[in-house]
Amino acid sequence: MKNLNRYLMAGAAITSLSIVASNAAEAASAYAGIFGGLSLLPKPSLKGHSHTYTTTSLTFSSSQSVEASFKTGFVVGGNFGIDWGNGLRTELELAARQNSSTHHAHLKTHYSIGFSTCHLTPTSSSTCIGTDTTFHTRVPLTSFDGQVPAHLKLRAYSLMANAWYDFNTDMGFTPYVGGGIGLAQVQILGDLGGFRLNEKNDTTFAWQVGAGIAVPLTASVKATLDYRYFAADGAKLKIEPGFHGGNINADFDDHSIMVGLRFNL
Repeated sequence: MKNLNRYLMAGAAITSLSIVASNAAEAASAYAGIFGGLSLLPKPSLKGHSHTYTTTSLTFSSSQSVEASFKTGFVVGGNFGIDWGNGLRTELELAARQNSSTHHAHLKTHYSIGFSTCHLTPTSSSTCIGTDTTFHTRVPLTSFDGQVPAHLKLRAYSLMANAWYDFNTDMGFTPYVGGGIGLAQVQILGDLGGFRLNEKNDTTFAWQVGAGIAVPLTASVKATLDYRYFAADGAKLKIEPGFHGGNINADFDDHSIMVGLRFNL
């Protein structure tokens, strides 16, 4: 009898879960969207990174720093998601952002070579040993600190997994908030100080948060207006040729204002 009661309770629980899952499946619906808008980088996004290469007797040191401001750029993208019918939406998003620099940047670059010599005593061999006095000499090869012409492009291509929550207001529009995490490939290319830069890129972790509103246009189409703060920090980008192996760290901290269309599938 006890076993029978257990089986009945288990059966009731399974039946209840099946009903909930069935209702959730019936309430869920797929959608796809496209969007585009403005991309703003409010601060210089490039920082210097030193590079050192050492051999037995030689040390090559290189350091760079680029202070560049970027004009308002653009963002375009699309998404595919599921509306679960309870206010929650989850989606995958592909987007591309690009910003161009102003016409000048502040460039600091320094490149030097260091080598060691030793003072040989009359009793010492022709090879330096630990008891000999070693002299380190550093010779600057190039050094620059000033304004240079700049025509740079900073790009970020991102793949994000997002979650949004829609608020039911019964006011003819639907506010929503949310965010996501993913990966971004950050690129730099263009001209700096008379050098045509080789295109360099690095893939880094990215995240975003945002809010917006959706307004129905038809039974299956909604117009959207939203704001996103998007961050893809720490991309390591080489600025070669002409800068002797030096790197810069690029932070793509972006404020995006976008409009879009969302289609129920």
